[in-house]
Amino acid sequence: MKPKDYGLFFGVLSPLLSSIGVVLIAAAAKLLPPLFVASITGILGGIILFFSMFLFKEKFNLLQLKGNSKDLLKMLFVRGVFGAGIMTIGLSMTDGIKAIFFSKMEPFFVLGWHWLLLGEKIRKSHIILLTVHMTGAIILSTGGNFLTFGRTQLGDLLVIFAMLLFALSYIYGSRLSKSIGSRVPSAVTSGIGGLILLPISLFFVSSAVWNIASIGWVYMISFVILWNVFGLTFWFISLKTVKGWMVSALRSIGPIAGVPFAYFLFGETLNIIQMLGGIIVLITSALIAREHLRKDNSKSS
Repeated sequence: MKPKDYGLFFGVLSPLLSSIGVVLIAAAAKLLPPLFVASITGILGGIILFFSMFLFKEKFNLLQLKGNSKDLLKMLFVRGVFGAGIMTIGLSMTDGIKAIFFSKMEPFFVLGWHWLLLGEKIRKSHIILLTVHMTGAIILSTGGNFLTFGRTQLGDLLVIFAMLLFALSYIYGSRLSKSIGSRVPSAVTSGIGGLILLPISLFFVSSAVWNIASIGWVYMISFVILWNVFGLTFWFISLKTVKGWMVSALRSIGPIAGVPFAYFLFGETLNIIQMLGGIIVLITSALIAREHLRKDNSKSS
């Protein structure tokens, strides 16, 4: 199997785990303070990743870390602090099954950041797709009742804003994975990001949260294993050989695993109008991926 094939394999596996993880973290954030959940999952994930580096004797050069310090810091705050914190707060207000679909907005945000920061051109067809895509997201959030804006819709907006931040991290993550590998950025992003959030999160913690037998802790630790340990590492590995927009676009397959998981474990469902919105989101995500694929093929021919 070629390196790029490995990258595509991990690029597919990561969103499947991510979608299941979204459902788990949404459940945990409703039972425990959301910033506390973001902090503890980050710290635990970072510890496990650092331990696995020593276990598998994966070496890293401190000079390389210093040379990539700017990208590491940007990645840390964009994804590990602000992205993780805002995402978890949003998930505490909305259903995990809806958040699965909102995460598929990422390819459009990646495209936008590449246009703003890297000067890549955006076609008119992309703008049309984005408009339809956003319409689908609104239908998914409101269920067709466009005059309603409550706690759930605020949570949806926060999840979408978090995806905007996660999309920005693709630029830094791609450079880091090629320079210093996948595990170091994953560990730094998760672990140090969680430590930064910890003192803030403790303001919202009650004594009940320390009951580690709580089902909220079970959901939280399960998320750590699925995403912080495996999913995030697979994401970085795929970025070594697969372009960022393609890795992001592959996230459209996530509902294949996440939706049945949300239904059977938590009984979460979507009404017909919301399902229509979700389908629009997925189809437009797939179309934007195909547009990029054609562009790449024309460049290589």
